[in-house]
Amino acid sequence: MGQQASLVVEVEIHAPVDVVQEVFQDFPSYKEWSTWSIESADPTKEVNHLIHNDKLKVKIQNFKFDSTLLVSHPGFISETWLNKLWKNEPDVFEWNGGFGPLLQGAHEFSWRPSTKINGGTTFTQRESWHGWLVFLWKPGRIMGKKSYTTFNGFNIEVKKEAERRAAL
Repeated sequence: MGQQASLVVEVEIHAPVDVVQEVFQDFPSYKEWSTWSIESADPTKEVNHLIHNDKLKVKIQNFKFDSTLLVSHPGFISETWLNKLWKNEPDVFEWNGGFGPLLQGAHEFSWRPSTKINGGTTFTQRESWHGWLVFLWKPGRIMGKKSYTTFNGFNIEVKKEAERRAAL
């Protein structure tokens, strides 16, 4: 499997968990408040109706890729290296993908009650990479730094939008 690297970026949000979950899962509104976009390739499907093998279109700032949705199944192992959504659960959204043995990553978003803000939420992005090129994603390396900045930027966008909605 080669080298491994991981990154965890969290933000504390002054909004309830259900508001943060709603903000994250409201893919159509991303264009109003985020530099990211996540959407179903089938415009008739909403996030809570996405099922095994549904396609996703993902844009992280200027990086675009298509993903295939895979709902979490214990012991399931992907036979391809395409991006696949492993989990679409009430508190976790995760896809897995990459470029064959060059680079694979599992990207997870989660939201849980905050232990720091009464009634607030801890929003977390977590990515674990492995493969031949993973050294570029190690802490302090160019892609590790870029990933941190990109993830932190999205977390701040989610925070601002969730706090705005919670104040309504």
